[in-house]
Amino acid sequence: MMEDVVVVGGGPAGLSAALWLGRYRRRTLVVDAGKGRNRFATAAHGYLGSDGWHPEKIREAGRADVERYDSVRLLASQVDQIARTKNDEFEIVTPEGTFVGRRVLLASGVSDVTPNIPGFDELYGRHIFHCSCCDGFESSDQDVLAIGWGEHAAGYALDLLDWGARVTLVTNGEEFEGDRSSKTALQRHQIEVIEERVIDFRVKEGRMVAAVVESGRIIPATRAFFSIKHEPRNSLAKRLGCEVDEMGYVKVGPHGETSVEGVYAAGDLTPGEQLVQTATAEGAVAGIACAMSLRGAGAAAPDVPDPGPDPEAELNG
Repeated sequence: MMEDVVVVGGGPAGLSAALWLGRYRRRTLVVDAGKGRNRFATAAHGYLGSDGWHPEKIREAGRADVERYDSVRLLASQVDQIARTKNDEFEIVTPEGTFVGRRVLLASGVSDVTPNIPGFDELYGRHIFHCSCCDGFESSDQDVLAIGWGEHAAGYALDLLDWGARVTLVTNGEEFEGDRSSKTALQRHQIEVIEERVIDFRVKEGRMVAAVVESGRIIPATRAFFSIKHEPRNSLAKRLGCEVDEMGYVKVGPHGETSVEGVYAAGDLTPGEQLVQTATAEGAVAGIACAMSLRGAGAAAPDVPDPGPDPEAELNG
């Protein structure tokens, strides 16, 4: 059966878009692979009304809101392929079957490249984080390890000073790529750069207390933040022909529209701040735009009404 909109991704952006599509009574399918960026975290911060909630609790609340709308369905799966059909629609291929939609809304997010450090996975989301903005407050006045080596690593380490942290920058054995001004700024703020590989994290009574580098030096650290590379999950967008920027993020207009007609994008997949609340807002804007773009078209299913007319066309016709 035809879908009005197929949403790829069931995180804050995708669920927010689906919520608004449901309110417009548009037949919507949300396909979610369950690989949200913050799925390893134990808490999400800074989201008004749910500060400190577990990320899965936020997603569960979002799914519960969406499931109130009969025209919206959730499918736990992944999208393997999307292609435009001869009828100017979209064919969406999943392991559970093939679906057809009039519009596609991409909210597949990004993946963070993680450092190769023994014990990292066990601490990720509890004592090791990727977002200083999201988890910096909880690191106030602590010994913090910043892990990275790219040109942006100096700024990332300096960010952590906002919360009074005592910061050490470790490159995990890579050569630090910062220029002279970066090194000078780090020295000025007493941030040491250690170009050694981290070989272990010390944990005492369930809490990280230090990191050990290959020379045997023990660096006090109760929290760690890493910034290596973000990889937008843009393969579907690129196959559809959507324009991306130099970082691989999908370019969008003010209402989430991509360079390909009928395709929208929202959340971390697009340029800008990567915050839960930002993704939620962008999803709402894109979802409403998707719904409004269907004005004047027939209903995708017999159980939902035809969309209303296009007011601009009606008033200026």
